[in-house]
Amino acid sequence: IHIMLVGFGKIKDDAAYKYHENEGVVGWILLVMRILLYVWFLWAVQSSAAEGGNRLRNFLRQFRAAGSAYFLAYPGLFLFTKCFAPYWQHAVMSIGLMCMQMGSNLWLASLFLTRGEYFKVSTLSSSDLPGGTKIGLVKEE
Repeated sequence: IHIMLVGFGKIKDDAAYKYHENEGVVGWILLVMRILLYVWFLWAVQSSAAEGGNRLRNFLRQFRAAGSAYFLAYPGLFLFTKCFAPYWQHAVMSIGLMCMQMGSNLWLASLFLTRGEYFKVSTLSSSDLPGGTKIGLVKEE
């Protein structure tokens, strides 16, 4: 869908007065799509939390915060960019999106790749391989 929107923006080719590619109708459609994806994400997390235990709820609380930062970065920056002069909007949008995506990627990576809550609720913690441990058990080597 994103590719189709960018293609639509290129076909329309109103580059004479555009300062960045997310300006105009394409930007507003991306904003609405991000918000709809965020609502779907919240529904999925809430559904998972309703079926899981306390450990899963603790992980999902952290995941919901990191996911919210990811999904709301574009809409927040898009609206924030409107406060700037048109010739500054591209720089603010590009640098802002890069920083927000890098921050949310680091947050999500630390959430999933460390031995935190995700490790405890996933099957990664119950490995039968040498060096793996099950919760409550210590493997003897």
